[in-house]
Amino acid sequence: MKTTAVKPMKCEFATEGLLWIDKIATGVGVILFNPHIKLAAGVHILRGHSQGRAMDNPAYYADTALSHMLDEFKKRGSDRQISVAIAGGSAMLGSPEGENIGIRLVSTIKTLLSGHNLSVKVEGVGGTKLRTMILNIDEGKIKIS
Repeated sequence: MKTTAVKPMKCEFATEGLLWIDKIATGVGVILFNPHIKLAAGVHILRGHSQGRAMDNPAYYADTALSHMLDEFKKRGSDRQISVAIAGGSAMLGSPEGENIGIRLVSTIKTLLSGHNLSVKVEGVGGTKLRTMILNIDEGKIKIS
């Protein structure tokens, strides 16, 4: 089975097999999936808002990554039947309470998704563990561990 791996600060698109994001910690993995046309996209985001700094790599920031993914979905004929899964936002061990960068990033991503009339269907966020996301595009099933 074909496997498409998504690395940090990268966005990948796939139409078959597995879409895989691993080693998600304080960053957030986001998977968008349109089951009707079997189009999936995954990104491993590290920061919230680009403030105009993401020209070379839109996948680094949540605002530009999500816009890039949704623009590409539209170009490829996707309607608004998009499922969203997110994982990550873990707290860094030893960081003071109230400074959880990961949960703030999760909140930013959910707000940005809401602005596109999208909501998260599957999530695994917070805590202190690394996470992996696997979407089986052919079956339309996602696993977060």
